[in-house]
Amino acid sequence: MLSVSLTVPVSVQYTVPFPLATITSVYASAASDLESIELAIPTVTNDNDFIRFSASAELLEATMSYYSLLAVQATATQPEVMSSAAEQAAEASAVTNQLVRKTSFYSGNRPSLGGNLALLIVFSLFLILQMVFGVASHQWWFFVCFSTGIFLEVLGYTGRIWSHYDLRSFNAYVMQLVCITLAPCFLMAGIYYSLAQLTVIMGQHFSILKPMQYSLFFIICDLIAIVLQGAGGAIASSELSNHHSTRGGSNVMVVGLAFQVASMTLYQVLWFIFCYRCFRSKRRYGDSIFADKYADIRRRRLFVAFFFILTLAVILIFIRSLYRLTEMVEGFSGKLANDELDFMVLEALMVSLASFLLTVVHPGFAYGFHIAIEIEKGLKSSFSWKKEHYRYVKRDRDLAQDTAGQSTVSAEDNLGANIDLSSNAIDSEKYPPDEAGSSKSAYALKKELSREHTREASGSH
Repeated sequence: MLSVSLTVPVSVQYTVPFPLATITSVYASAASDLESIELAIPTVTNDNDFIRFSASAELLEATMSYYSLLAVQATATQPEVMSSAAEQAAEASAVTNQLVRKTSFYSGNRPSLGGNLALLIVFSLFLILQMVFGVASHQWWFFVCFSTGIFLEVLGYTGRIWSHYDLRSFNAYVMQLVCITLAPCFLMAGIYYSLAQLTVIMGQHFSILKPMQYSLFFIICDLIAIVLQGAGGAIASSELSNHHSTRGGSNVMVVGLAFQVASMTLYQVLWFIFCYRCFRSKRRYGDSIFADKYADIRRRRLFVAFFFILTLAVILIFIRSLYRLTEMVEGFSGKLANDELDFMVLEALMVSLASFLLTVVHPGFAYGFHIAIEIEKGLKSSFSWKKEHYRYVKRDRDLAQDTAGQSTVSAEDNLGANIDLSSNAIDSEKYPPDEAGSSKSAYALKKELSREHTREASGSH
């Protein structure tokens, strides 16, 4: 069947826009398709098929009217006949365009072949690299999540290329809609687990949550968002196939996207708190304040860069999620849903940049290949809420305050209550020494500082 997916000129074209051979060919094809539909309509028993065939017949009739007027214009020899045919063709083209927008997806705006093909190639390359790096580095969770997300992007842009050739294809439209909408959820699932790993590498006491709590909480949030968005897509697909309003499906997708945006906002708050505590402690005390077991990882050249890459990737996906949320609030017929420039900048560019960053600076490059980062996965421990790790943060603040005050405290004073461990300068019950994992905790540093000042004071006497 003829796919009339391109809009036609609506202004008066005194010069025929197509060669006569093309005009004749399109008219003949439309006439043949219309004849087939007219023969099929009497045998149709399904209401949806009847609506679809009737809409197609109406569009084909408008198309034939437009191209027949172009044929008159192309073959006319008298100027007044040519002018009249051109004006009537402009009116017919307006009717045709209106029908195209009514019966086609994307409001009749054909997705760009070049842009979507380029994105398909880019994401296919990312997928191959992620699979290679994932297997080589043994970062299995990140490998599965990112590979799944990028594979969905590949399917989504395949659907958009399909739509380029057939704007009225229901399957192509749903394919790109569902896949591109869900893909970033899987990308974020990989990022969430990375925060759990970094919490172990740096030290649990710099984090508000335990390592596995990040994974459990945010991945559960991600699953809820995936289910809601997938359900919304399924409802919208059903509504589209039945020629009903898609408002119900888009509303469910709005809830899913809003939930995703909310969970990403919370994640960013926790992430920035974690980063602030780590960099503050690094600046004040050096690397010895962190977990000794993973010191080799922290010395890797790309490890610090990985913090910034992860931050930027989350921000990019967050911008994309805000765009999608706004798009779904408007509905499938809204401006954002059918403006490819907005889509290319706020969806395609954001996700492709995030994928690029976490492919070039893969966790395997940041941690090292074949590195096992031990995250306690016991349910009892994961769901328990203990405050021991907050003590270490408080202890760091105490140390910073004491260190800042050393320049104003005399040697004699240092023999007194300020640094004498026996006079409760450090409350060992309130701030117990670190468990295994830090080679030189804030507690140990403070003890060394106290002994040093004690020796200096003794020497002065």
